[in-house]
Amino acid sequence: MANIRQTALDKAYEQNPERFSKGKPMVSMPPKVVEINPVTETDDDYTAESGVNFPTLPRAMANAI
Repeated sequence: MANIRQTALDKAYEQNPERFSKGKPMVSMPPKVVEINPVTETDDDYTAESGVNFPTLPRAMANAI
């Protein structure tokens, strides 16, 4: 997708270079890896696989009864 966008920007720059005051535009490539709460080597297996990480869950369950 980024390559297609870069091609479009290159064509626009070739046709109208005066519109680009900062020079030839470059598309930043998306990150190769995207993670939410990545597991690191220092994490122990129990914490990484403990299920729900919701600190108020026990309190909510106690109040629901």
